[in-house]
Amino acid sequence: MLKDPDKILYTIMAYLGESGVQPSGASSICLYLKDKGFILSEASVGRLLRTLDHDGYTDKYGKRGRLLSERGRQKLKELEETMWQHEWTGNFMDVHADIDKDYLLQLIDARLPVETAVARLAAQNATPEQIEELRIIVDEQEKHAKAGAPVSTLDTEFHLTLAAASHNQILGAIVELLRKKEELARAMEYVRRSGGQIYNMEHRKILEAIEAKDPDLAELTMKRHIMNLKNAIPR
Repeated sequence: MLKDPDKILYTIMAYLGESGVQPSGASSICLYLKDKGFILSEASVGRLLRTLDHDGYTDKYGKRGRLLSERGRQKLKELEETMWQHEWTGNFMDVHADIDKDYLLQLIDARLPVETAVARLAAQNATPEQIEELRIIVDEQEKHAKAGAPVSTLDTEFHLTLAAASHNQILGAIVELLRKKEELARAMEYVRRSGGQIYNMEHRKILEAIEAKDPDLAELTMKRHIMNLKNAIPR
């Protein structure tokens, strides 16, 4: 979480980043900060800008003002990721508090027979293009997981793509219905992370079974995947 001084610097850098090729001075930055809830004098903003100059985050263009340097753009990106991850964690906590655990258990029980059947059929029917699409999703999910970023949207995408690869329209429609609410996907991810489980690894195993055209293994790995999630929910 960013502290207030960091938030002010972030806000200044974000403003400079949005200004494009037009340098901005202390007066316009001061007004922008006021709109964002930070009341500072132009002198105080000037001192902050000199700090950014010193750190190499801004380039000064005489009396015209400043623009973000390349180093500043990289720092801004890092700060954005820090704020985003904090907001994401907070949202997880809010969602988790509002979701009934019994409902999650019922949802998982409903998914078990449907998604194991989907995995079996996908191992038999998936086209090379669909397998490649699944591989891309799993690769992306692993990158997000290693960075500590949320993967609930990619989780949903993986299972919907797998359902399409089953080439069974009825099962596909059921999977889409069961995975319709994103807040439930986020709650599931929170439960799994709280239990120390990294479920993109399980998706990799499911993908490998699909690639091997092994229906029994695909069904087994999907069953383990879903049961691991169920076991992660505190009773």
